[in-house]
Amino acid sequence: MKNLIGIGLWCCFLLTQAGAQEFAFAPDGQSDFSLERVEGYKLAVAQKVFDDIHRARGDYRLQKPTLVLNKKEGDVASFIPDKLQIILDEKAYDVCVSFGKDSLNALAALLAHELIHYYENHDWKRHFVRVNENLEAAHLIESLEEGLKQEAQADYLGGFMAFSVGYNTYGIMPRLLVKIYEAYDRPSQLPGYPSLEERLKMVEGAMGQLQSLQIVFETANLLTILEQYADAAAYYKNILQTFQGREIYNNAGVNAALAALAITDAAEMPFVYPLELDPTSRLFGLKGNDKEKEQRRAALLTLALDCFEKVRVLDENYAPSYLNKACVLVMQREFEDADYLIKKGRKKTQDATALADFTVLEGIMAAMEKDSLKAAELFAKASGQGSIWARINAGVLQHSPEAGPGSSIPGKGVEEIEQFPLADFLASPNPDREVKVEEKVYCGIRQFKNSRIFIHYANSGKKYVLVQETQAGYPGRTLRNIGLGDDLDKVKAAYGQASRKLALSNGIVLVYPEFNLFFRMSNQSKVVSWGVFRKSSI
Repeated sequence: MKNLIGIGLWCCFLLTQAGAQEFAFAPDGQSDFSLERVEGYKLAVAQKVFDDIHRARGDYRLQKPTLVLNKKEGDVASFIPDKLQIILDEKAYDVCVSFGKDSLNALAALLAHELIHYYENHDWKRHFVRVNENLEAAHLIESLEEGLKQEAQADYLGGFMAFSVGYNTYGIMPRLLVKIYEAYDRPSQLPGYPSLEERLKMVEGAMGQLQSLQIVFETANLLTILEQYADAAAYYKNILQTFQGREIYNNAGVNAALAALAITDAAEMPFVYPLELDPTSRLFGLKGNDKEKEQRRAALLTLALDCFEKVRVLDENYAPSYLNKACVLVMQREFEDADYLIKKGRKKTQDATALADFTVLEGIMAAMEKDSLKAAELFAKASGQGSIWARINAGVLQHSPEAGPGSSIPGKGVEEIEQFPLADFLASPNPDREVKVEEKVYCGIRQFKNSRIFIHYANSGKKYVLVQETQAGYPGRTLRNIGLGDDLDKVKAAYGQASRKLALSNGIVLVYPEFNLFFRMSNQSKVVSWGVFRKSSI
């Protein structure tokens, strides 16, 4: 997977003829949009990146623009509203290729910028100016015409679109902007434009805001993994104020459903769902009487359904929303409605893992309707398709210790990454960047050579979550000799059965609270990263 340190584009500018919103370089206000189409390999590569970015925005209520690769030198990249076309110069494509291993990331930066013109309204500029009030270029934005302000928004949100589907545009934009100026033989000062120097300053401002959004997004996902559901909800709400992508709504819905499960007695809901895979981590110590818990649980499930419905409206072909909504309906014992969504969701995917998950949910429904024989048959079928959730639920059905408590190997020693004690960071937090999520709630990040630390803290640090997770290429291993690339059987032999398992779109997470340790596993059951964590007791 591409490195997810992604940040956005830059502020390059201008509205020109026929309402075309373009990337740059038509100083006299006239652009030549005659086309000489390029087909073949280059178009196929650009189309793949374009489709990824379009999927990130996820608003399928609107017609998808057509991507055209133009052999003639034009405006670098441009969006033509009346033709619903995004035009990319072959010359600009070749500039992206010159970035070598970052060529796809550079291409994603260009294309995401243009897609944002299509999908977003453009009242964002006031926020950008306010948070960058000390940046001279920000005040320049305020004085520019509306089209130039819209370009700044395209930088910011376009970068997050690229980041959310795995393109690392961070650090590329200044270099790409300079290279484009050189390739198109443009002077650093164009009439009617900010200077190249000012543009580069604006790049820095957009990247800074985008990095903040990235930190909030990644911290939200970690909070869900570590069962901090209320805090994660605040983070997702923060993101949705800026970016309404289907994956964000989906994650917010999953988080709400998990929170509902956390206040549900395990005897009432013993089975594990593709969105929540730990029947033993119920929070029995929550304050409030049974009636209050039931009201809270009902409200959370309603919130989850609302989030999944928003996903469906954005993209009716997004299969995970059908599965997740069906899971919630099963929790509510609305079996007929759940069965309808399962059947409909199956038609939306050809992915074998996703199809097996639908079968697992059918097995859970059968078990809840006291048809143990049918449930066992469905779990066996899904297990044959490679579903780990099927094996876990079969264990629940048979009262097996596979999914039960106390099956992990007792922990000894303190796990560390890059020989850095997390206690030292807690004693004196010094993140590279800090972001305010809401009143009295902050998060931050600190980058090491082969790992990153994420910190969430609230109420003046009285409540906190601290996570350090490895990145690609980390050579170190855990105290029990588990490293990147090791398989699931080796992890289980070293640490036993994980007391918490959580489904991801590209695999699973195994959490070992007694070790303050977790492993991200790929769909091929290989360790892709591992992390250590600390949480406050409140």
